[in-house]
Amino acid sequence: MEIEADTATKRARPRVFISYAHDDAAHITQVETLYELLRVKGGLDAKLDFYAGVQSQDWPWWMHREYTDADYVLVIASPEYKVRGERAEPLDGVGRGVYWETRKMMTEMYVAPTRWLHRVLMVVLPGRCETEFPDFLGAERISRIRVPTLDERGIEKLVRRITGQPERVEPPMGPIPVYPPQSSLLSAPSPGPAGAADVPDVAGGADDGAHGLGAQAWRLLADILEGVAPPRWAEQAYQWSFGETGTLGWAAAPPVPVGDVDLYAWARDLGERRHPPGTVPKAVTFVHALAAGFAAGENPDERRRARELNAWVTRFLSDCELPALPAVPRIERTEATLTVRLAEHPQQQGSFYAEIWRRTTDGRRPERLRPEPSSAPIVVNVEGARLLLESCLRPDTLGPGVRLQRVEFAVPDGLLEEGFDQWEVRLRRDSRALGKVYEVVVRCLDRRWGDDLVERWSSRWRWLTRQRDGSGLATVWVGDEHVDQLDDLVGEWYETDHPVCVAVSMARARPGVDAALDAGMPVVVWQRACDREDPTVPGLPKLLDVSNVSRLPLDVKVLRRDRDVADRARASVVLLWDDPDHPVGVVPLSDKNLIA
Repeated sequence: MEIEADTATKRARPRVFISYAHDDAAHITQVETLYELLRVKGGLDAKLDFYAGVQSQDWPWWMHREYTDADYVLVIASPEYKVRGERAEPLDGVGRGVYWETRKMMTEMYVAPTRWLHRVLMVVLPGRCETEFPDFLGAERISRIRVPTLDERGIEKLVRRITGQPERVEPPMGPIPVYPPQSSLLSAPSPGPAGAADVPDVAGGADDGAHGLGAQAWRLLADILEGVAPPRWAEQAYQWSFGETGTLGWAAAPPVPVGDVDLYAWARDLGERRHPPGTVPKAVTFVHALAAGFAAGENPDERRRARELNAWVTRFLSDCELPALPAVPRIERTEATLTVRLAEHPQQQGSFYAEIWRRTTDGRRPERLRPEPSSAPIVVNVEGARLLLESCLRPDTLGPGVRLQRVEFAVPDGLLEEGFDQWEVRLRRDSRALGKVYEVVVRCLDRRWGDDLVERWSSRWRWLTRQRDGSGLATVWVGDEHVDQLDDLVGEWYETDHPVCVAVSMARARPGVDAALDAGMPVVVWQRACDREDPTVPGLPKLLDVSNVSRLPLDVKVLRRDRDVADRARASVVLLWDDPDHPVGVVPLSDKNLIA
Protein backbone atom coordinates (compact mmCIF):
# COMPACT_ATOMS: atom_id res chain seq x y z
CA MET A 1 0.00 0.00 0.00
CA GLU A 2 1.35 3.44 -0.93
CA ILE A 3 0.94 6.33 1.47
CA GLU A 4 1.23 10.00 0.71
CA ALA A 5 4.41 11.64 1.97
CA ASP A 6 2.58 14.20 4.08
CA THR A 7 0.55 11.41 5.73
CA ALA A 8 3.62 9.32 6.48
CA THR A 9 5.69 12.16 7.89
CA LYS A 10 2.98 14.56 9.14
CA ARG A 11 4.61 17.36 7.10
CA ALA A 12 5.70 18.27 3.59
CA ARG A 13 7.92 15.92 1.66
CA PRO A 14 11.38 15.90 3.28
CA ARG A 15 13.98 17.84 1.30
CA VAL A 16 17.28 15.99 0.94
CA PHE A 17 20.62 17.42 -0.22
CA ILE A 18 23.24 14.92 -1.43
CA SER A 19 26.88 15.84 -0.71
CA TYR A 20 29.42 13.69 -2.58
CA ALA A 21 32.72 13.75 -4.46
CA HIS A 22 33.28 13.05 -8.17
CA ASP A 23 35.61 10.06 -7.62
CA ASP A 24 35.05 8.37 -10.97
CA ALA A 25 32.30 7.54 -13.45
CA ALA A 26 31.19 4.40 -11.56
CA HIS A 27 30.81 6.28 -8.26
CA ILE A 28 28.94 9.15 -9.95
CA THR A 29 26.56 6.60 -11.48
CA GLN A 30 25.90 5.10 -8.04
CA VAL A 31 25.12 8.53 -6.59
CA GLU A 32 22.82 9.42 -9.47
CA THR A 33 21.02 6.08 -9.11
CA LEU A 34 20.53 6.74 -5.38
CA TYR A 35 19.15 10.20 -6.22
CA GLU A 36 16.67 8.75 -8.71
CA LEU A 37 15.57 6.02 -6.27
CA LEU A 38 15.01 8.53 -3.46
CA ARG A 39 12.82 10.68 -5.70
CA VAL A 40 10.96 8.00 -7.68
CA LYS A 41 10.70 5.15 -5.14
CA GLY A 42 11.17 7.04 -1.87
CA GLY A 43 8.99 10.07 -2.64
CA LEU A 44 11.65 12.47 -1.30
CA ASP A 45 12.53 15.91 -2.65
CA ALA A 46 16.17 14.96 -3.29
CA LYS A 47 18.61 17.51 -4.75
CA LEU A 48 21.76 16.78 -6.78
CA ASP A 49 24.17 19.11 -8.56
CA PHE A 50 23.88 17.22 -11.89
CA TYR A 51 20.38 18.50 -12.50
CA ALA A 52 21.04 22.00 -11.20
CA GLY A 53 23.89 22.20 -13.73
CA VAL A 54 21.45 22.14 -16.65
CA GLN A 55 21.15 25.91 -16.10
CA SER A 56 23.82 28.46 -15.24
CA GLN A 57 24.39 28.58 -11.48
CA ASP A 58 26.13 30.68 -8.88
CA TRP A 59 27.47 27.50 -7.27
CA PRO A 60 28.47 28.85 -3.83
CA TRP A 61 25.00 30.39 -3.47
CA TRP A 62 23.34 27.19 -4.80
CA MET A 63 25.23 25.02 -2.27
CA HIS A 64 24.43 27.44 0.57
CA ARG A 65 20.74 27.44 -0.30
CA GLU A 66 20.43 23.68 -0.73
CA TYR A 67 22.41 22.91 2.44
CA THR A 68 20.45 25.42 4.51
CA ASP A 69 16.99 24.50 3.17
CA ALA A 70 17.52 20.73 3.40
CA ASP A 71 15.74 18.75 6.09
CA TYR A 72 18.49 16.15 5.74
CA VAL A 73 22.01 16.20 4.27
CA LEU A 74 23.31 12.87 2.95
CA VAL A 75 27.11 12.52 3.09
CA ILE A 76 28.22 9.81 0.63
CA ALA A 77 31.38 7.94 1.64
CA SER A 78 34.20 7.70 -0.92
CA PRO A 79 38.01 7.98 -0.97
CA GLU A 80 37.92 11.38 -2.69
CA TYR A 81 35.34 12.73 -0.25
CA LYS A 82 37.65 11.82 2.62
CA VAL A 83 40.67 13.44 0.97
CA ARG A 84 38.87 16.62 -0.03
CA GLY A 85 37.02 16.96 3.25
CA GLU A 86 40.27 16.81 5.23
CA ARG A 87 42.23 19.34 3.13
CA ALA A 88 42.88 22.72 4.68
CA GLU A 89 41.94 24.23 1.32
CA PRO A 90 41.19 22.98 -2.22
CA LEU A 91 44.21 21.87 -4.24
CA ASP A 92 44.42 23.64 -7.60
CA GLY A 93 40.68 24.26 -7.49
CA VAL A 94 39.85 20.52 -7.31
CA GLY A 95 37.19 19.54 -4.80
CA ARG A 96 35.88 23.01 -4.00
CA GLY A 97 32.32 21.75 -3.57
CA VAL A 98 33.22 19.10 -0.99
CA TYR A 99 35.58 21.54 0.76
CA TRP A 100 32.82 24.14 1.05
CA GLU A 101 30.10 21.69 2.14
CA THR A 102 32.24 19.99 4.80
CA ARG A 103 33.14 23.39 6.26
CA LYS A 104 29.43 24.15 6.57
CA MET A 105 28.99 20.83 8.39
CA MET A 106 31.84 21.55 10.79
CA THR A 107 30.38 24.97 11.62
CA GLU A 108 26.93 23.50 12.26
CA MET A 109 28.42 20.69 14.34
CA TYR A 110 30.08 23.32 16.54
CA VAL A 111 27.14 25.76 16.77
CA ALA A 112 24.16 23.36 16.84
CA PRO A 113 25.40 19.81 17.51
CA THR A 114 21.96 18.36 18.31
CA ARG A 115 20.43 19.65 15.08
CA TRP A 116 23.52 18.52 13.15
CA LEU A 117 23.31 14.97 14.52
CA HIS A 118 19.63 14.79 13.57
CA ARG A 119 19.87 15.97 9.98
CA VAL A 120 23.35 14.99 8.70
CA LEU A 121 23.24 11.32 7.73
CA MET A 122 26.33 9.39 6.68
CA VAL A 123 25.55 6.96 3.86
CA VAL A 124 27.67 4.01 2.68
CA LEU A 125 26.84 2.79 -0.85
CA PRO A 126 27.57 -0.70 -2.24
CA GLY A 127 31.31 -1.31 -2.52
CA ARG A 128 32.20 1.62 -0.27
CA CYS A 129 33.64 1.54 3.27
CA GLU A 130 32.80 3.30 6.54
CA THR A 131 36.39 4.52 6.80
CA GLU A 132 35.92 6.69 3.68
CA PHE A 133 34.49 9.67 5.60
CA PRO A 134 36.61 12.66 6.67
CA ASP A 135 38.05 12.23 10.17
CA PHE A 136 35.71 14.75 11.77
CA LEU A 137 32.79 12.54 10.61
CA GLY A 138 34.51 9.31 11.53
CA ALA A 139 33.70 9.01 15.24
CA GLU A 140 32.28 5.56 15.94
CA ARG A 141 29.59 7.06 18.12
CA ILE A 142 27.91 8.55 15.02
CA SER A 143 25.64 6.11 13.18
CA ARG A 144 26.05 5.26 9.52
CA ILE A 145 23.34 4.08 7.17
CA ARG A 146 24.41 1.40 4.71
CA VAL A 147 22.58 1.09 1.38
CA PRO A 148 23.32 -2.58 0.55
CA THR A 149 21.80 -2.52 -2.94
CA LEU A 150 20.80 0.28 -5.27
CA ASP A 151 17.17 -0.67 -5.60
CA GLU A 152 13.89 -0.03 -3.80
CA ARG A 153 14.67 -2.56 -1.09
CA GLY A 154 18.19 -1.17 -0.57
CA ILE A 155 17.00 2.37 0.24
CA GLU A 156 14.26 1.30 2.66
CA LYS A 157 16.27 1.86 5.84
CA LEU A 158 17.37 5.32 4.65
CA VAL A 159 13.84 6.37 3.64
CA ARG A 160 12.45 5.08 6.95
CA ARG A 161 14.99 7.18 8.83
CA ILE A 162 14.18 10.34 6.86
CA THR A 163 10.40 9.94 6.97
CA GLY A 164 10.22 8.88 10.61
CA GLN A 165 8.91 5.37 9.96
CA PRO A 166 10.82 3.06 12.34
CA GLU A 167 11.22 -0.51 11.24
CA ARG A 168 10.70 -1.75 14.78
CA VAL A 169 8.30 -0.28 17.34
CA GLU A 170 8.70 -1.03 21.04
CA PRO A 171 5.86 -3.24 22.31
CA PRO A 172 3.76 -2.02 25.25
CA MET A 173 4.98 -3.01 28.71
CA GLY A 174 3.02 -5.76 30.46
CA PRO A 175 2.71 -6.49 34.18
CA ILE A 176 5.76 -7.59 36.14
CA PRO A 177 5.55 -11.37 36.58
CA VAL A 178 5.90 -13.08 39.99
CA TYR A 179 8.25 -16.10 39.93
CA PRO A 180 8.44 -18.95 42.51
CA PRO A 181 11.77 -19.37 44.33
CA GLN A 182 14.26 -21.73 42.69
CA SER A 183 14.93 -25.17 44.14
CA SER A 184 18.05 -25.78 46.17
CA LEU A 185 21.10 -26.88 44.21
CA LEU A 186 21.25 -29.99 46.42
CA SER A 187 17.97 -31.24 44.93
CA ALA A 188 18.72 -30.27 41.33
CA PRO A 189 18.53 -33.15 38.80
CA SER A 190 21.85 -34.52 37.58
CA PRO A 191 22.97 -33.64 34.08
CA GLY A 192 22.63 -36.16 31.28
CA PRO A 193 25.55 -38.05 29.75
CA ALA A 194 28.37 -36.05 28.25
CA GLY A 195 27.74 -35.09 24.65
CA ALA A 196 23.98 -35.40 24.89
CA ALA A 197 23.45 -31.66 24.26
CA ASP A 198 22.57 -30.58 20.75
CA VAL A 199 25.61 -29.44 18.75
CA PRO A 200 24.96 -27.12 15.82
CA ASP A 201 26.07 -28.40 12.42
CA VAL A 202 28.31 -25.58 11.20
CA ALA A 203 28.77 -27.18 7.79
CA GLY A 204 25.13 -27.60 6.89
CA GLY A 205 21.98 -26.12 8.33
CA ALA A 206 19.75 -23.93 6.23
CA ASP A 207 22.44 -23.09 3.73
CA ASP A 208 21.22 -25.63 1.16
CA GLY A 209 24.36 -27.75 1.65
CA ALA A 210 26.57 -25.17 -0.01
CA HIS A 211 28.55 -24.37 3.16
CA GLY A 212 27.53 -20.77 3.69
CA LEU A 213 25.39 -19.61 0.76
CA GLY A 214 21.64 -20.00 0.97
CA ALA A 215 19.35 -20.81 -1.94
CA GLN A 216 18.40 -17.16 -2.41
CA ALA A 217 22.04 -16.08 -2.61
CA TRP A 218 22.72 -18.69 -5.26
CA ARG A 219 19.68 -17.65 -7.28
CA LEU A 220 20.79 -14.02 -7.29
CA LEU A 221 24.33 -15.01 -8.27
CA ALA A 222 23.07 -17.24 -11.08
CA ASP A 223 21.16 -14.28 -12.48
CA ILE A 224 24.47 -12.40 -12.82
CA LEU A 225 26.98 -15.11 -13.79
CA GLU A 226 25.09 -17.96 -15.44
CA GLY A 227 26.09 -18.23 -19.09
CA VAL A 228 29.09 -15.88 -18.71
CA ALA A 229 32.17 -17.58 -20.17
CA PRO A 230 35.29 -17.30 -17.97
CA PRO A 231 37.55 -14.57 -19.40
CA ARG A 232 41.32 -15.07 -19.60
CA TRP A 233 41.98 -13.38 -16.26
CA ALA A 234 39.26 -15.21 -14.24
CA GLU A 235 41.68 -17.92 -13.10
CA GLN A 236 43.46 -15.26 -11.00
CA ALA A 237 40.16 -14.54 -9.20
CA TYR A 238 39.59 -18.27 -8.63
CA GLN A 239 43.07 -18.69 -7.16
CA TRP A 240 42.69 -15.59 -4.96
CA SER A 241 39.60 -17.13 -3.33
CA PHE A 242 41.91 -19.63 -1.59
CA GLY A 243 44.08 -16.90 -0.09
CA GLU A 244 45.64 -13.54 -0.77
CA THR A 245 48.47 -13.42 -3.28
CA GLY A 246 51.65 -14.96 -1.88
CA THR A 247 49.99 -16.94 0.95
CA LEU A 248 50.11 -20.74 1.30
CA GLY A 249 46.42 -21.02 0.42
CA TRP A 250 46.95 -19.04 -2.74
CA ALA A 251 49.94 -21.19 -3.73
CA ALA A 252 48.05 -24.44 -3.02
CA ALA A 253 44.89 -23.51 -4.94
CA PRO A 254 43.63 -26.37 -7.16
CA PRO A 255 43.18 -25.94 -10.92
CA VAL A 256 39.99 -24.35 -12.19
CA PRO A 257 37.08 -26.56 -13.35
CA VAL A 258 37.55 -27.74 -16.93
CA GLY A 259 35.10 -28.26 -19.74
CA ASP A 260 32.35 -26.09 -21.19
CA VAL A 261 31.48 -24.28 -17.95
CA ASP A 262 30.55 -20.72 -17.06
CA LEU A 263 31.57 -18.48 -14.15
CA TYR A 264 28.55 -19.61 -12.14
CA ALA A 265 29.81 -23.21 -12.37
CA TRP A 266 33.18 -22.03 -11.02
CA ALA A 267 31.38 -20.38 -8.09
CA ARG A 268 29.37 -23.56 -7.40
CA ASP A 269 32.60 -25.56 -7.42
CA LEU A 270 33.99 -23.24 -4.73
CA GLY A 271 30.68 -23.46 -2.85
CA GLU A 272 31.22 -27.19 -2.36
CA ARG A 273 34.48 -26.58 -0.51
CA ARG A 274 34.39 -26.18 3.27
CA HIS A 275 35.40 -23.06 5.10
CA PRO A 276 35.93 -22.43 8.83
CA PRO A 277 32.80 -21.21 10.68
CA GLY A 278 32.56 -17.43 10.84
CA THR A 279 34.77 -16.86 7.77
CA VAL A 280 33.78 -15.71 4.31
CA PRO A 281 32.97 -18.60 1.93
CA LYS A 282 35.35 -19.11 -0.96
CA ALA A 283 32.57 -18.52 -3.48
CA VAL A 284 32.08 -15.03 -2.03
CA THR A 285 35.78 -14.14 -2.16
CA PHE A 286 35.78 -15.37 -5.77
CA VAL A 287 32.87 -13.08 -6.65
CA HIS A 288 34.66 -10.21 -4.87
CA ALA A 289 37.73 -10.76 -7.05
CA LEU A 290 35.62 -11.13 -10.20
CA ALA A 291 34.06 -7.74 -9.52
CA ALA A 292 37.52 -6.17 -9.41
CA GLY A 293 38.44 -7.79 -12.72
CA PHE A 294 35.25 -6.77 -14.51
CA ALA A 295 35.53 -3.21 -13.17
CA ALA A 296 38.78 -2.81 -15.13
CA GLY A 297 37.07 -3.59 -18.44
CA GLU A 298 36.11 -1.05 -21.09
CA ASN A 299 32.87 -2.69 -22.19
CA PRO A 300 29.68 -1.31 -20.55
CA ASP A 301 28.51 -4.88 -19.89
CA GLU A 302 31.64 -5.56 -17.82
CA ARG A 303 31.29 -2.41 -15.74
CA ARG A 304 27.62 -3.12 -15.11
CA ARG A 305 28.44 -6.69 -14.07
CA ALA A 306 31.11 -5.39 -11.68
CA ARG A 307 28.54 -3.19 -9.92
CA GLU A 308 26.07 -6.06 -9.64
CA LEU A 309 28.71 -8.39 -8.19
CA ASN A 310 29.86 -5.77 -5.67
CA ALA A 311 26.27 -5.25 -4.57
CA TRP A 312 25.80 -9.03 -4.17
CA VAL A 313 28.95 -9.36 -2.02
CA THR A 314 28.01 -6.38 0.15
CA ARG A 315 24.52 -7.74 0.74
CA PHE A 316 25.81 -11.21 1.63
CA LEU A 317 28.40 -9.91 4.11
CA SER A 318 25.85 -7.58 5.68
CA ASP A 319 23.15 -10.27 6.03
CA CYS A 320 25.62 -12.75 7.55
CA GLU A 321 27.40 -10.11 9.69
CA LEU A 322 30.76 -11.16 8.26
CA PRO A 323 33.86 -8.92 8.16
CA ALA A 324 34.63 -6.83 5.09
CA LEU A 325 36.94 -8.43 2.55
CA PRO A 326 40.39 -6.98 1.85
CA ALA A 327 41.05 -5.20 -1.42
CA VAL A 328 41.82 -7.53 -4.29
CA PRO A 329 45.38 -7.37 -5.63
CA ARG A 330 45.37 -5.96 -9.14
CA ILE A 331 43.93 -8.44 -11.60
CA GLU A 332 46.39 -8.68 -14.48
CA ARG A 333 44.32 -7.95 -17.57
CA THR A 334 46.37 -7.60 -20.73
CA GLU A 335 43.81 -6.01 -23.06
CA ALA A 336 44.87 -2.69 -24.55
CA THR A 337 43.45 0.05 -26.76
CA LEU A 338 45.43 2.28 -29.09
CA THR A 339 44.08 5.78 -29.68
CA VAL A 340 45.28 7.49 -32.85
CA ARG A 341 44.56 11.20 -32.58
CA LEU A 342 44.74 13.38 -35.68
CA ALA A 343 44.29 17.18 -35.72
CA GLU A 344 44.23 19.26 -38.89
CA HIS A 345 47.36 21.29 -39.61
CA PRO A 346 46.25 24.92 -39.94
CA GLN A 347 48.73 25.81 -42.71
CA GLN A 348 49.14 22.54 -44.64
CA GLN A 349 45.99 21.17 -46.26
CA GLY A 350 45.77 17.39 -46.07
CA SER A 351 48.32 17.25 -43.24
CA PHE A 352 47.65 16.41 -39.61
CA TYR A 353 49.39 16.60 -36.28
CA ALA A 354 49.40 13.05 -34.92
CA GLU A 355 49.88 11.22 -31.65
CA ILE A 356 49.21 7.63 -30.55
CA TRP A 357 48.33 6.56 -27.01
CA ARG A 358 48.17 3.12 -25.39
CA ARG A 359 45.50 2.49 -22.74
CA THR A 360 45.51 -0.81 -20.81
CA THR A 361 42.99 -2.43 -18.47
CA ASP A 362 45.46 -3.15 -15.67
CA GLY A 363 45.09 0.19 -13.91
CA ARG A 364 48.14 1.91 -15.40
CA ARG A 365 47.91 5.46 -16.69
CA PRO A 366 47.58 5.87 -20.48
CA GLU A 367 50.98 6.16 -22.15
CA ARG A 368 51.86 8.07 -25.30
CA LEU A 369 53.81 5.94 -27.77
CA ARG A 370 54.19 8.50 -30.58
CA PRO A 371 55.76 10.95 -30.59
CA GLU A 372 58.06 9.67 -27.91
CA PRO A 373 58.66 11.89 -24.86
CA SER A 374 60.75 14.99 -25.63
CA SER A 375 60.36 14.38 -29.37
CA ALA A 376 59.24 17.00 -31.85
CA PRO A 377 55.58 17.06 -32.95
CA ILE A 378 54.72 14.70 -35.79
CA VAL A 379 53.05 16.01 -38.94
CA VAL A 380 51.72 13.38 -41.36
CA ASN A 381 49.28 12.83 -44.18
CA VAL A 382 46.78 9.94 -44.05
CA GLU A 383 49.33 7.44 -45.40
CA GLY A 384 51.90 8.68 -42.90
CA ALA A 385 49.37 8.10 -40.11
CA ARG A 386 48.98 4.50 -41.30
CA LEU A 387 52.73 3.95 -41.19
CA LEU A 388 52.91 5.58 -37.75
CA LEU A 389 50.24 3.22 -36.45
CA GLU A 390 51.98 0.23 -38.04
CA SER A 391 55.14 1.10 -36.12
CA CYS A 392 53.17 0.99 -32.86
CA LEU A 393 51.68 -2.45 -33.57
CA ARG A 394 55.03 -4.18 -33.13
CA PRO A 395 55.31 -6.24 -29.92
CA ASP A 396 58.42 -4.32 -28.84
CA THR A 397 56.41 -1.08 -28.93
CA LEU A 398 53.13 -2.39 -27.53
CA GLY A 399 54.91 -3.98 -24.59
CA PRO A 400 55.43 -7.59 -23.45
CA GLY A 401 52.29 -9.64 -22.93
CA VAL A 402 49.93 -6.87 -24.11
CA ARG A 403 46.95 -8.09 -26.15
CA LEU A 404 45.68 -5.29 -28.37
CA GLN A 405 41.90 -5.36 -28.58
CA ARG A 406 40.76 -2.06 -30.09
CA VAL A 407 42.09 0.78 -32.24
CA GLU A 408 40.35 4.15 -31.90
CA PHE A 409 40.72 7.03 -34.35
CA ALA A 410 40.00 10.37 -32.68
CA VAL A 411 39.70 12.57 -35.73
CA PRO A 412 38.18 15.82 -37.01
CA ASP A 413 34.69 15.81 -38.44
CA GLY A 414 35.93 15.60 -42.02
CA LEU A 415 37.69 12.24 -41.47
CA LEU A 416 34.78 10.32 -39.95
CA GLU A 417 34.23 8.28 -43.13
CA GLU A 418 37.90 7.57 -43.83
CA GLY A 419 38.37 3.81 -44.31
CA PHE A 420 40.60 3.31 -41.26
CA ASP A 421 39.34 -0.25 -40.79
CA GLN A 422 40.56 -1.11 -44.31
CA TRP A 423 44.13 0.05 -43.72
CA GLU A 424 46.56 -2.70 -44.61
CA VAL A 425 49.03 -3.10 -41.76
CA ARG A 426 51.96 -5.46 -41.56
CA LEU A 427 51.75 -7.87 -38.64
CA ARG A 428 54.77 -10.13 -38.33
CA ARG A 429 55.20 -11.42 -41.91
CA ASP A 430 51.70 -10.80 -43.30
CA SER A 431 49.67 -7.73 -44.16
CA ARG A 432 46.07 -7.70 -42.92
CA ALA A 433 43.16 -5.27 -42.99
CA LEU A 434 43.13 -3.53 -39.61
CA GLY A 435 39.39 -4.11 -39.01
CA LYS A 436 39.72 -7.88 -39.50
CA VAL A 437 42.25 -8.14 -36.69
CA TYR A 438 41.07 -5.54 -34.17
CA GLU A 439 37.92 -3.70 -33.20
CA VAL A 440 38.17 -0.40 -35.10
CA VAL A 441 36.05 2.60 -34.11
CA VAL A 442 36.13 6.35 -34.68
CA ARG A 443 35.71 9.19 -32.22
CA CYS A 444 34.82 12.79 -33.05
CA LEU A 445 36.39 15.49 -30.89
CA ASP A 446 34.88 18.35 -32.90
CA ARG A 447 31.35 17.48 -31.77
CA ARG A 448 31.78 16.80 -28.04
CA TRP A 449 32.70 20.05 -26.35
CA GLY A 450 30.00 22.61 -27.17
CA ASP A 451 27.22 23.94 -24.94
CA ASP A 452 25.91 21.18 -22.62
CA LEU A 453 26.83 18.27 -24.91
CA VAL A 454 29.43 16.92 -22.49
CA GLU A 455 26.79 16.28 -19.84
CA ARG A 456 24.30 14.81 -22.30
CA TRP A 457 26.99 12.57 -23.77
CA SER A 458 28.05 11.34 -20.31
CA SER A 459 24.53 10.88 -18.94
CA ARG A 460 23.58 8.66 -21.88
CA TRP A 461 26.64 6.50 -21.30
CA ARG A 462 25.75 6.18 -17.60
CA TRP A 463 22.27 5.09 -18.60
CA LEU A 464 23.74 2.42 -20.89
CA THR A 465 25.96 0.99 -18.13
CA ARG A 466 22.91 0.56 -15.87
CA GLN A 467 20.91 -1.54 -18.35
CA ARG A 468 20.99 -5.30 -18.60
CA ASP A 469 20.70 -7.55 -21.66
CA GLY A 470 20.54 -4.71 -24.18
CA SER A 471 17.48 -2.61 -23.38
CA GLY A 472 15.19 -2.04 -26.36
CA LEU A 473 15.34 1.68 -25.60
CA ALA A 474 19.09 1.82 -26.22
CA THR A 475 18.98 2.01 -30.03
CA VAL A 476 16.88 4.02 -32.46
CA TRP A 477 16.86 3.60 -36.23
CA VAL A 478 16.81 6.68 -38.47
CA GLY A 479 15.80 6.05 -42.08
CA ASP A 480 14.84 8.03 -45.17
CA GLU A 481 11.36 8.57 -43.76
CA HIS A 482 12.92 10.75 -41.03
CA VAL A 483 14.72 13.18 -43.38
CA ASP A 484 12.32 16.04 -42.59
CA GLN A 485 12.01 15.14 -38.89
CA LEU A 486 15.63 15.29 -37.73
CA ASP A 487 15.23 18.54 -35.79
CA ASP A 488 12.17 17.11 -34.03
CA LEU A 489 14.07 13.92 -33.21
CA VAL A 490 16.96 15.87 -31.70
CA GLY A 491 14.43 17.75 -29.54
CA GLU A 492 12.90 14.45 -28.36
CA TRP A 493 16.32 12.94 -27.61
CA TYR A 494 17.20 15.99 -25.51
CA GLU A 495 14.41 15.09 -23.08
CA THR A 496 15.76 11.67 -22.04
CA ASP A 497 18.99 9.77 -21.36
CA HIS A 498 18.15 7.21 -24.04
CA PRO A 499 18.65 6.16 -26.77
CA VAL A 500 22.43 5.97 -26.66
CA CYS A 501 22.92 4.55 -30.16
CA VAL A 502 21.57 5.89 -33.44
CA ALA A 503 21.67 3.45 -36.37
CA VAL A 504 21.43 5.48 -39.58
CA SER A 505 19.98 3.67 -42.60
CA MET A 506 19.35 6.77 -44.72
CA ALA A 507 20.54 6.84 -48.34
CA ARG A 508 22.49 9.98 -47.39
CA ALA A 509 23.64 9.10 -43.92
CA ARG A 510 25.46 12.28 -42.96
CA PRO A 511 22.41 14.38 -41.89
CA GLY A 512 21.37 11.54 -39.55
CA VAL A 513 24.90 11.24 -38.18
CA ASP A 514 25.05 15.00 -37.56
CA ALA A 515 21.70 14.91 -35.75
CA ALA A 516 22.92 12.09 -33.50
CA LEU A 517 26.12 13.98 -32.65
CA ASP A 518 24.14 17.18 -31.99
CA ALA A 519 22.10 15.25 -29.40
CA GLY A 520 25.19 13.94 -27.58
CA MET A 521 24.89 10.31 -28.70
CA PRO A 522 27.98 8.29 -27.68
CA VAL A 523 27.36 5.55 -30.29
CA VAL A 524 26.44 6.05 -33.95
CA VAL A 525 26.61 3.44 -36.71
CA TRP A 526 26.12 4.07 -40.45
CA GLN A 527 27.44 3.18 -43.91
CA ARG A 528 29.93 5.24 -45.89
CA ALA A 529 28.45 7.42 -48.62
CA CYS A 530 30.55 5.85 -51.38
CA ASP A 531 29.29 2.36 -50.48
CA ARG A 532 25.61 3.29 -50.01
CA GLU A 533 25.57 4.50 -53.64
CA ASP A 534 26.37 0.94 -54.77
CA PRO A 535 23.06 -0.95 -55.35
CA THR A 536 24.81 -4.27 -54.69
CA VAL A 537 25.61 -3.30 -51.09
CA PRO A 538 22.83 -4.38 -48.66
CA GLY A 539 21.48 -1.79 -46.24
CA LEU A 540 22.66 -1.56 -42.67
CA PRO A 541 19.66 -3.45 -41.15
CA LYS A 542 20.55 -6.51 -43.23
CA LEU A 543 24.25 -6.38 -42.35
CA LEU A 544 24.31 -5.74 -38.62
CA ASP A 545 22.29 -6.58 -35.52
CA VAL A 546 22.38 -3.52 -33.26
CA SER A 547 20.01 -4.81 -30.55
CA ASN A 548 22.82 -5.09 -27.98
CA VAL A 549 24.78 -1.83 -28.07
CA SER A 550 27.48 -3.10 -25.70
CA ARG A 551 28.51 -5.75 -28.25
CA LEU A 552 28.74 -3.44 -31.26
CA PRO A 553 32.56 -3.11 -31.48
CA LEU A 554 32.91 -6.89 -31.45
CA ASP A 555 29.93 -7.44 -33.80
CA VAL A 556 31.38 -5.02 -36.37
CA LYS A 557 34.72 -6.83 -36.17
CA VAL A 558 32.93 -10.16 -36.76
CA LEU A 559 31.13 -8.65 -39.77
CA ARG A 560 34.43 -7.54 -41.30
CA ARG A 561 35.67 -11.15 -41.16
CA ASP A 562 32.46 -12.75 -42.47
CA ARG A 563 33.39 -14.45 -45.75
CA ASP A 564 29.70 -14.93 -46.63
CA VAL A 565 29.37 -11.14 -47.05
CA ALA A 566 30.83 -9.32 -50.06
CA ASP A 567 34.03 -7.40 -49.39
CA ARG A 568 32.55 -3.99 -50.18
CA ALA A 569 29.49 -4.62 -48.01
CA ARG A 570 31.43 -5.65 -44.92
CA ALA A 571 33.79 -2.71 -45.41
CA SER A 572 30.92 -0.21 -45.65
CA VAL A 573 30.03 0.05 -41.94
CA VAL A 574 31.36 2.90 -39.77
CA LEU A 575 31.08 2.71 -35.98
CA LEU A 576 31.48 5.82 -33.86
CA TRP A 577 32.12 4.62 -30.30
CA ASP A 578 32.81 7.56 -28.02
CA ASP A 579 33.30 6.35 -24.44
CA PRO A 580 33.17 9.34 -22.04
CA ASP A 581 34.76 7.20 -19.30
CA HIS A 582 37.96 7.44 -21.38
CA PRO A 583 37.87 10.97 -22.81
CA VAL A 584 40.40 12.07 -25.39
CA GLY A 585 42.19 15.34 -24.61
CA VAL A 586 41.24 18.45 -26.52
CA VAL A 587 44.57 20.31 -26.19
CA PRO A 588 45.59 21.50 -29.68
CA LEU A 589 48.33 19.39 -31.22
CA SER A 590 50.56 22.28 -32.22
CA ASP A 591 54.25 23.02 -31.71
CA LYS A 592 53.50 24.75 -28.42
CA ASN A 593 50.68 22.61 -27.10
CA LEU A 594 51.55 19.04 -28.01
CA ILE A 595 50.63 16.81 -25.08
CA ALA A 596 53.72 15.69 -23.18
